[in-house]
Order: sequence, then C-alpha cells, then structure tokens
Amino acid sequence: MSNNPVFKPGMSPAEIVRKVRSLPGVAITSTGMRDAGQSDFKNRLRIHDQKTLTPHYERMDLFSAEVHGGARWHVGLLNRRESPFEETTILRERMPSVLLQTLIRETSLWGYRPYPRNVIEYVVSQVDIDVWRCFSFLNDVRNMRTICEVVMGRGLLFEPAVSFTQADWATNDYYLGVVGDMVSLCGGVDEIVLCIKDMAGVGSPERIRELIDTILQKYPDMVVQYHRHSTDGLALPALLAAAQAGARLLDAQEDSLTRFYGQAPIMSLHAYLEEAGIPVLLNRSEAGAAVQKARDWVRQYEWAESPFKGFDHNVIEHRMPGGAFPSSFEQAEAGGFLHLMPQILQVMSLYNRIVHYFDVTPGSQMTWVTCSGTVNRYAKEFGLAGVNRLIALLKKFIEEVDQDLDRLDPEEKDELMEFFVTAPGDFKNLLIGRYGKLPAGWPDDWVYQSAFGDQWEEKLAERSEDSPLDALEDEDLDTMRAELAARLEWDPSEEEFILYLMHPKDTIDMIEFREDYGQSPMVLPTSVWHSGLVRPGEKVDFRMRDKPHTVELVSVGEEHDGYITVVLRINNQTQVFSVETPNVIKTEIRMARSDSDVGSPITGSVWRLGNPRRGGIAGGDIVHEGEEIANIEAMKMENAIVAPFNGRIAQICVGLNESVVENQLLFVLEEE
Repeated sequence: MSNNPVFKPGMSPAEIVRKVRSLPGVAITSTGMRDAGQSDFKNRLRIHDQKTLTPHYERMDLFSAEVHGGARWHVGLLNRRESPFEETTILRERMPSVLLQTLIRETSLWGYRPYPRNVIEYVVSQVDIDVWRCFSFLNDVRNMRTICEVVMGRGLLFEPAVSFTQADWATNDYYLGVVGDMVSLCGGVDEIVLCIKDMAGVGSPERIRELIDTILQKYPDMVVQYHRHSTDGLALPALLAAAQAGARLLDAQEDSLTRFYGQAPIMSLHAYLEEAGIPVLLNRSEAGAAVQKARDWVRQYEWAESPFKGFDHNVIEHRMPGGAFPSSFEQAEAGGFLHLMPQILQVMSLYNRIVHYFDVTPGSQMTWVTCSGTVNRYAKEFGLAGVNRLIALLKKFIEEVDQDLDRLDPEEKDELMEFFVTAPGDFKNLLIGRYGKLPAGWPDDWVYQSAFGDQWEEKLAERSEDSPLDALEDEDLDTMRAELAARLEWDPSEEEFILYLMHPKDTIDMIEFREDYGQSPMVLPTSVWHSGLVRPGEKVDFRMRDKPHTVELVSVGEEHDGYITVVLRINNQTQVFSVETPNVIKTEIRMARSDSDVGSPITGSVWRLGNPRRGGIAGGDIVHEGEEIANIEAMKMENAIVAPFNGRIAQICVGLNESVVENQLLFVLEEE
C-alpha cells in the first residue's frame, strides 16, 4: 500500500487543489466502477465483482475513483437490486484512502426530473461522497447553485462540469461565459476542479486543445479535468491534447473493461502520455493488476453489451452519448425496432440542428424518445419508404432552405409540422423552460406549433427563463416520508427515504425484493445471479454474514397451470418451492374502448395521479379539458395524460406506481 497517498479522504478542497497544481504532470480518475459500466454494460456490473478491484485501487495513486451516480443508482434498484448506500459502505471499508467520486445532475440529482430546493438540500447533505462532479445538460449554471452550496458547505470538493459539444454555436466565447458563471458561483478557482465533460466523445483533439488553452489563459490557476468518451475513436489523442494544453486530471478506465462507448484504457493512456513526456501519477503495476482482475469476470457481462459494435465517428453528428448508446439499443431491441437504428441516428443528427442542448441525461433521453418515437410512427404508418421521406424532408429543411419554413412546399410544410406531435412530456417541459434556459436560445415558433398544436401560443406565453430552483415549490418531506412508511409498514431509514425521493416505484420494488430474497444480490456469484442453476446437480457456494452456505438444484418439475415445482437442497436440507411462470393466469387488462375512456398512450409506469398544482385526484373529482390528470414514466421520460374534455372522474382504473401497457384503461370520464 502507498504509505502516503497524494489524495485521500479528509483533505480540504483547497488542499486537494494545491496538490494537483504541484504535480509535475497529470493524475487520473478511474471510471471503471461507474461510467465504464454505464457506457458499455448498461449499468449491469455488480458490486460483487467490482469490489475485487478495491485492493488495487487502494494502491494505484489515483486522483479519485468514480464509483457512484449517473444512472447506476436507478439500474441498481431496478436490475441489480443493490443500493448505492451499500456500495459506498463496502468501498469505504475496502479502500479507505481513495477519494470516492459521484456524477450528479444539477436539479435532477440521480433521477430524471427537476427537484425542488429542499429535496436537493436534504439528499445531497446525506450522501457520503468526497468529490461531486455536477453538470447541467443546458449548461445553466444557476441550476447548480443548491448542490454547490451544500457540497462546499460540507467541506467537500465540488467539480462543476461544462457540458461540451462541437457545433457552430458552441464557441470559445460561449464556453468562457459558462466557466465565468461557474467561477462566480464557487467564489473563485482555489477550491474547485473544473471538468470539461465531453460525454459523447465528439471533441477533436485540436478543438479540445484550443478550448482548454483558452480557459487557462483567462484562469491560469484553474485545475481542469477532461472527461471524454471513446466512441469516435479519438480518445487517446484528445486526452494527450488536453494534457498538453494544461489539463491536470484525466479520466480513464481499466483496459479490460474498455469497449467503444466508455473512457480510454488506463494502461494505454499512461504509456501514451509518458512517451509524450508528460509524467503520470499512477502505480502502473497496481493498475495492471486491476486490469487483470477485471478481465477475470468481465466476460460474464457480454450479454449486456450493446449489439452495435465498433467505434462510430458519426457520433460527431448524432451525438448519442456513451451512457445512452447501449441502453438505447437495448430499448430498440426490446421494442422490436432495432432495424430502424440507422434511421433513428440520422434523424437525431438532424434534430440536433433544430433544437440545441447537450445530449446527456436527461437531454439524451429527450432526444432519443422524441426521434425514435417519430421514426417508429412513420414506420408503422408509411413503412421504411416513409421514414426515408422524413429524413429527406429534414435534410431539405436544414441544408437547402436554411430552416426557412416558408421555402418548403405546402405539403412539405404540413408534414414537417407533424414532427413533434408525439414528443414526450419532458420535451414539452423543456420548451417552456421547466429545466432552465436553452444554451443557444429557444427554437423557432414552428417547433411549439408542432409540439403543442392549437395551444402553442398559450404554452409559448407560459415559457419562463427562471431556474427550476426558483420555480418549483418545496416538497412536503414529512408527508412523503409518511407515504413511504405506509407503503412499507415500517418507519423508513434515511437511505430508504432518499432512494424513494429519487425513484419511488423502483425503490419499493427493490425493498420488497430484498425482503423476499435478502442478501442474495450481494453474495451470489454473477453467473448464478444472471442465469441461475440450470441442471440438476448444479450448486453454488457462497458466504453470508461470515458463514458458508450451499444451494444445490435437485430437480425441476413439469409446468402445471402456470407453476413449476422446484426442489433445492439448501445447506443439506431439502426444500420444495412452487415457482410461478409467465403462463400463470393473469387478471385481464382493461383497454380503452370508448370516447369516455382515457387510455395510456405508451407502455410505462404510473408515477403520478393528478398534477402538481392540484395534488392527487380521486373518483368524483371534476377535471377540465387539457388538465393533466396522470403522468406515465417510460424510458426515463415523463408523459402527461390530459383530460380530453370537461368532466367528472367516474373511475380510476390504475394505481400509483402500477405498470401499464399501451392503450390500457386509466380513467373513465363522464361529461359534466
């Protein structure tokens, strides 16, 4: 173990910054435990395997280890059945000398919608993390204010991140304005690290060199960290350019975890920089041992990799970020439209030239859901020829007539006006300023006409340039805690409550799973966790609470009425289980049939009944045409369900947090 690591928990932000400034070269943040898994393995990498890297991280002389945040929270609850609090407890115990780092989204935290100030203050004050990298997909620095105040008030390192893209509107002057806002927010440069977050990996080496040089000319004492994805194939030269321009911190991951969408391989980066004459603070032998340890288990996750293989320099056009690439392909595969991915990426490339923001969560989800939804609609109505016609129309609008709607033929104009008709609720919230100001200004009026139809002028009048921190009212945390207690039938812990604030339905599901299956997600080997015991005689050995356990599969019976009898030998005691299969008789799902029925437009989950202004709704309540009466979450996006006419709610047919399918009956309304 390093007797005196350069960076360690307990150091003040000012001390950390001084240490970085004194380095002869660069130091590295390993993203192997967070962004590597998100970008190439859909967040499926389990703490059971990742913890094997900790002895090497403890001796690697890293600047920090990104182990927390992003979408890893959500998928941990949803799929791995792990809590981020469990992870940090394990990692603190196993590598106490390493700075633990998170990635947090300004007002959206580790969720997907803006939260009010009191929720942000409460959550951020409770999480045990040393380095807080915070970004805004709009580069709206005002949105970072509350997180900045809480983190810096706790004496922890705040790392504001500039969301980066390479576009004609994203000039040096634009980025200097963003950095200036960050410096003002943080009270100078002596207690922060500035991150350039190239989340899609679109920055050419010379563009990155120029940008960092420009920033350091104005702020010569600024500590700059460069984070970028590998998708375009130019990660290593871009990282070298960043270091040569003066960046002192770089992100990398274990070579054995490197695929196409995460960060650069740490061993290769070390060799490349050293050959170029840039010293790297890194214990290479321990880094190599970590690479080998990850190689021992990473093949168990091949099933989680994206079906889209290889680098993709076209990312500079469609800008699908590393974290969203594999999950989007997974959604396309599950939805039966994987064959349309080339067309969807083309449409995304064109969409990015109409509405300007940064394709990182939640922006990447807005782009993906909007464009994939439109392409799917065209494919269903007009086939692939219709999809190609849409692409040709968008190209003509952008490249030939310079986005002048009046220069299109009347039929083309009418068709383009349908582009945003099926856009998700979160995209519509973006247009009216619910997330903050767009970085290059608001889109043209036709976008509002397309998205909102006859209500577009009314919605345009609602548009606000306030930060969500100033626009959202505080939540009643006591009431929300009581709601969770009622669902669980016990007083929730602080950790359970924080998870519930971020992801209510999935938190309940995870807690119920753990009530049924205990510590199984933490102790079972990955092969068994993923595939189970398949053939009679197979068994698994594991330790739980320092005691050895064995489970052996004895037999699997025939299916009867949707159930299978399974016999297991658990610690040499035979037990019989009745297992429900997908063929078990289910309650029939009611579908919307008549004009008085309100159905779900998509498959998703009901995360709100009612709306923020009036609160919840109940049978017998009067609702008004256009009023939001429910909200369905799908693919991390909100979709508002509105009343089609003035009426009374005769029946509510679904419950809060219930999963629904497309056209499933949500409400029965009666005209007043």
